[in-house]
Amino acid sequence: MEIRPLAELRAADDLSLAFNPYGLGGRMQPEEAAKFQQRQIADCDLTAGVAAGTRDSFERLRTVFAYGVLCYDVYTIVGDQALLIYEQALRDRFMEWCGGTITFRVPQAPDVSYTVTSYDDVKRRADRMMRQRAKLVVGTHVIEFNGMLHGLRRWARTAGLLRGRRSRAAEEALAKLRNHVAHPSGHHVDTPVGAVRTVRDLAELINQLWGQATPDGRLYPAPLHREIAVLSWNSAGRTRMEPAGALIAADSMEDQEDDEYQHVVVRAIPFIPGSRWNDEHWAEFDTRYETTQFPTDYLWGPGTRAEARTWLEHERPEGDSVDFTDRVFLVQDHERLLPPMRPAVAAGLPDNERVGIWHAVRADLPEDAFVHVRGSGDHSTGHTRRPGDCPACSAEVLGSGSYDEALRAAAATLGPIQVVQLPSVRLPSSTFWPDRP
Repeated sequence: MEIRPLAELRAADDLSLAFNPYGLGGRMQPEEAAKFQQRQIADCDLTAGVAAGTRDSFERLRTVFAYGVLCYDVYTIVGDQALLIYEQALRDRFMEWCGGTITFRVPQAPDVSYTVTSYDDVKRRADRMMRQRAKLVVGTHVIEFNGMLHGLRRWARTAGLLRGRRSRAAEEALAKLRNHVAHPSGHHVDTPVGAVRTVRDLAELINQLWGQATPDGRLYPAPLHREIAVLSWNSAGRTRMEPAGALIAADSMEDQEDDEYQHVVVRAIPFIPGSRWNDEHWAEFDTRYETTQFPTDYLWGPGTRAEARTWLEHERPEGDSVDFTDRVFLVQDHERLLPPMRPAVAAGLPDNERVGIWHAVRADLPEDAFVHVRGSGDHSTGHTRRPGDCPACSAEVLGSGSYDEALRAAAATLGPIQVVQLPSVRLPSSTFWPDRP
C-alpha cells in the first residue's frame, strides 16, 4: 500500500469533480462540488419513529457520502452499504412488529408461539420451523418465513408495511443487488448518481416501513393533491384543461366565444410542467372507464361554460389528496379487451353488459392492469392467471371468471362495494385508449 501525504488525501478527486448539475462535462471547483453532492441527499431525512440501529447506520452513510469528493471510490462503498442496510431496516422493523413474540402455524397442530429477544433468535426459530413445514402467522395470513431477506420482504408486504405494485419490482431489484454485494462475484464501480439513487430509495423504504410516505417520492409517494378542474372539448376534437378558478374569474364574453365547447367539471391531478406525477392521459377522461393515469372524479357536466360557472359558484367543490397505489380494477373481455373499470362503476352495469370474462386486478395504474390481462392470454409472456403477484409485471391477480366471480374477488379486497352510476361522459379524442365501445 502506498502511503499518501495528508495534503494529497485532502485533495479533490478529479473524477468526482466531473459530475455537475448539468451531467458530465466541465469540471466543478472542489468547494462547489462538495456542496452539490451533499445537497443530493440532504433532504433524505428519516421519520421520527425509525429504530435507532437503522437510523445510526443510515446517518453514518450520509456522513461518509460527503467524502466522495475526495475519493471517488466512496460512492461505490456508500451504494454497497446502503443495500446492506436494506436488510437491517427490515430486521429492526420486524422486531418492533412482533413485540418479542412470533407465532407459527404447524400442519395439523395448534399454533405455537416463541419469545424472541433478538433477530438471531428469530432466525433460529424460523429455520427450525421451516423444517417442520410451519408458517409464520401474520395477522389473518400465514406465510413461509425463513428469516432471510426473501422472508422479510414477504412479511413486510403481508403485514401491509410496504405498498404499491410498481415498488414491488424495485424491492426485488434492491434485493438482487444486495445479494450481489453480500456475495460478490466480480468487480463494479458506482457513480455519484447511482449512489444517490440507492440512498434515496433506501430512505423511502425505511420511512415507508415506519409508516411515512415520501412527498414526491419515487417508490412510495405520498398521496397526490387533486384540484377542481374543467375539461373542455369541441366537435373538431380539440381538448383543454383549466383550473376551475380561471373559469369562475372569466367574463361573460368568454362564455359566448366558447359556445362550441362542451365542459365537464372534475377533481383531478393538475398538469404541472416538469412534475413527476403529471397525468399525461387527462384528455382521455371517461366516466365509465379508468382511462386517465391517476384517479379523476366526475363532478358535473357536460354543459356550457356559463352553466359550469354557475354550478361551481353554487357548489364550491374543493380539492383533496388521493393515493393512487394498489388500486383495484375490473377488466372485461368480451369480443375485445376493454379498458379497466372501477369496481363501483362495474357494480352498476345492467345485466346485458355483464357478459364475457372478467378479471379483478390490483395495480397502481390502469394501463398496468390492462397490459397484464392482455399478456396473460399468451403463455409465452410469463403473465400468470392464478391469484397472486404476477412474476412478469407489476400487477396482482385477485380473480377471474364471470362478472359475479370477479366482483366478489374485488370485494374480498376492498370490502363492500357501493354502486356508483354516472352519466356517460368522455372526451372524444383518445390515442392511448381508442378502442372503447
